[in-house]
Amino acid sequence: MLNIRKFILRALTILTLISILMLISACDVKDVTEPATEPVTEPVTEPVTEPVTEPVTEPITLDEILLEDAQKTNDWQVFIDDIYGLYGFKDSDGNIVIEASFIEAENFEGGRAIVKVKSEEYFGILDGGVFGLIDPEGEFVIEPEGLLTRVDQWHYLYAKGNDYYPAYGMDGYSMMKRDFLDEKGHRLGDERFYYVEAINENLFLANTGSKSLFINGEGEPLKDYPEFGFAVTSKVSDDNVILIPLDDPVERIKYMMSLDGKLLENMSESGVLIDDITYKLEIVSPYIGSSVIYPVLSMNDSSVQDKMNQAILDFATEAAWETDLTGEKIENYDDLEQICQTVVNEFSLSLQSNLMNVNSLGYFYGFGAAHPNSFMSTKYLNFSTGEVLTLELLFEEGLDWRQAIVKEVDRQFMADEDAYLFIDKTWPEIERIESFSDAHFEVSFEEEFMTVYFPVYEIAPYAAGIPSYDVPYSVLDDYYDNDSDFFKALFDKK
Repeated sequence: MLNIRKFILRALTILTLISILMLISACDVKDVTEPATEPVTEPVTEPVTEPVTEPVTEPITLDEILLEDAQKTNDWQVFIDDIYGLYGFKDSDGNIVIEASFIEAENFEGGRAIVKVKSEEYFGILDGGVFGLIDPEGEFVIEPEGLLTRVDQWHYLYAKGNDYYPAYGMDGYSMMKRDFLDEKGHRLGDERFYYVEAINENLFLANTGSKSLFINGEGEPLKDYPEFGFAVTSKVSDDNVILIPLDDPVERIKYMMSLDGKLLENMSESGVLIDDITYKLEIVSPYIGSSVIYPVLSMNDSSVQDKMNQAILDFATEAAWETDLTGEKIENYDDLEQICQTVVNEFSLSLQSNLMNVNSLGYFYGFGAAHPNSFMSTKYLNFSTGEVLTLELLFEEGLDWRQAIVKEVDRQFMADEDAYLFIDKTWPEIERIESFSDAHFEVSFEEEFMTVYFPVYEIAPYAAGIPSYDVPYSVLDDYYDNDSDFFKALFDKK
């Protein structure tokens, strides 16, 4: 306690001394006179304010413009001017928003519309006019200079002006290569296509002529998706895509693919030839517009199966059309920009004993022609060995079996009161026989007779179809080579 009291007394003493010293210093300062000086004034400044700025806005992107255009034109409809018969556009209230000035027009989709304007430069599809793409102001986004068709809301196909004749494909225009364009008219990807088909907004099926492939919305090939060596069209079923050859409209050949590009199933038509021998249909095509549909066999004897299937594939490959309208062979498909014809050929099988008839039935159509022309042919296989046979092997060498056949054909022709051929019944027999013999004919073998038939235009006008005659086997008894593989295959029941 004592120590604390001493500490407090000492502290109070020190505080008292400090107070006295401060009072003395203050008195000394008061007595000092400061020299007179000019008053210092601070410079006058305006009050500082923050600068006023306009609110910053992001620039409008092209996608936003397109969406605005699409929304704006959603209810617009094409109308036809009563006076001049020209096409224009009205809004949902019936107000004219684009004056009637086009000779054809489609409704707006995705903020853009395809229109046709007058031109006298071309024939065929572009006879009288060419196509372009307009925006809601009626301004051309793609100038009217050729053929323009829509793929989907934002994609188009374009071909420069030329004399085109519609005849082929989903849109009737799949006979020339075209540029894949966006809504600005910019070409997408490196390839040009005969057609492009939208599956969804970023998946498209396209054809280059020699193959069908899948591309994205930028025109780039999708590497994880399958390719096909023939023209293919598609339809979406649930979450899958059904792929069908363009040249098989009855859909006998089908494949199922997932949307991510996995082939799930071969759904092609199959059938039973005899007993446990079945077949499935396939297709071969050197280029768009030319296809051969043929059967692939499944049988117990794999060596014979492989031989026969290879022979049938060889027949199909040989039958594939590789010439143009003039009959000139197409040497380089890569340089081909346009096709002028379609050729579809279908193979079927029929069995007589151990002789297999590989029958071919097809049609050829040159664009602009009045109608397609059909054609038929038959080739032969030994069903026991898989070997290819030729008709000449059935007969003894040196004997005129053709003369024997056409004599029977002439006999049946003369007995048919309704028959109408280029060959006239008033001609002498020798002239008729010579005409039948000079013409090309094919032979297919049935159980009781051989069918002899003449392709279109060989001996009759197109309206007469394919004249055919059933020739009994006995007519040629004196001409057969009984030891030939052909004879044994045809008549051996074992």
